[in-house]
Amino acid sequence: MSQPKSATGIAAGVLAILGGLGFLAAAALHTVEFAYSLILLAVGVVAPDIDLSVAVPLFLGIAAVIDLFTTALLVSGGIMLLRRKRPGRVLAAAGASIACGFAGLVLLVPWVGSRFAVSYSGFTPRIGSGWPFAVVLVAAAATLLLALIPQTARWLGRRPDHGFSPSSEPGRHRR
Repeated sequence: MSQPKSATGIAAGVLAILGGLGFLAAAALHTVEFAYSLILLAVGVVAPDIDLSVAVPLFLGIAAVIDLFTTALLVSGGIMLLRRKRPGRVLAAAGASIACGFAGLVLLVPWVGSRFAVSYSGFTPRIGSGWPFAVVLVAAAATLLLALIPQTARWLGRRPDHGFSPSSEPGRHRR
C-alpha cells in the first residue's frame, strides 16, 4: 500500500502556525489598546472621533483573551500536525473555527448596522475597509478544510515506512 500524501497535513500545520502567530500579534495589539483605553477613561479624554465607554476596554480585554486562546489552539495544533499527532488535527480545526467566527463577525457587524465596536482592535476604521479580516477568514477556512479532510486523517494515521525493521539492520544479530 502506498503512503498517503503529506501535502494536506503539512499545509494545514503551516497555515495553523502562521494563523496562530497572527492571533498572537492581535493579542498584543489588544493588550496595548486595552491599556490605552483605560488611560483615556481614567483621564477623561473626550474627542469627537473617539467613542469611548466602559464597554470598549471590556471588549478589548475579552478579545485579547480569545486571541491568546486561539493562538494556543492554532500553534499547538499546527506543531502537532507537523509531528503527525492526531490531536493536532482537532486543535487546529478548533482554532480555525474560532478564527472564522471572529473574522466573520467583524465583517458582518458593520453591515448589520451596529454602532458598538465596529472595529476589531481599532484597525478597520483606520484603513477604511475590512479586507484584512477577509484574508483572515479565507486563511482560517483553508486551515479548517485542510485539517478536516480525510486525506489528512489518513496521513496522520499512517506511520512512515523507512524500509527496514530492527532485525534487518546490518550488524545486528539476534542471540
